[in-house]
This record gives sequence, C-alpha cells and structure tokens, in this order.
Amino acid sequence: MATQTKAQDKNEDPASVITCDMTGIVQTYGGGAQHLFQWTPAEVIGKQSVASFHPAENVPTLVPRLLKTAVEQGKFQEEVTLVRKDGSRFQAVLTVYPVHREGTQVGFMGYTRVL
Repeated sequence: MATQTKAQDKNEDPASVITCDMTGIVQTYGGGAQHLFQWTPAEVIGKQSVASFHPAENVPTLVPRLLKTAVEQGKFQEEVTLVRKDGSRFQAVLTVYPVHREGTQVGFMGYTRVL
C-alpha cells in the first residue's frame, strides 16, 4: 500500500471517518479509515489514540489546537499531513467535530479526505 498514488487513494476509498472518546481513544473506525491508515479496526478500536495518525512532531501543537477549535467553533478544518501504519505520509483535509450525547460532549469525529 505504501506505493499507492494519490489517485489510487482518491479512487478506492477517498474518505475516512473515525470517532474517539474525550481521551482520544478510537471508538469507531470505518473501511475508509482502514484503507487510508492501513491499521485494522481490531488494532485501533479501544486501543489506539487518534494522535497515532499524525506525525509525532505535530502532536504537541496541532492536536490541541484542532480540538480546541472544534469545541469552541463547532468545527475544525485544515489541510494536514497524516501518517499511515507503514510510516508513509499523505496530505489530506481533516475536519473534526465535537460529538455530543444528551447535551454532553463525549468525544470527537474526524472526517479525512485525501487531497
């Protein structure tokens, strides 16, 4: 998969939806996410932080900013660099929304679209 082109990413499964709890642990991980990030649902659901999908150098700055923006403005959207299981990187538009249940925020939903 590491040798796939951007066109292949876009044509096969162009988007990913992942939800996480308030601590960042993955709660749902769809087929698009599996295609883009290469981990299986069994490897990530309940076990892995969404920070794993970001380059390590971006975690201390980007992740807190995107969460804060999503909470304060209802949505975060920006072109970002993300990381696959094999370590390869790709550019995508990441949109993050807070998830609420019965009026209380319970996590976040991230929608990723490859550029």
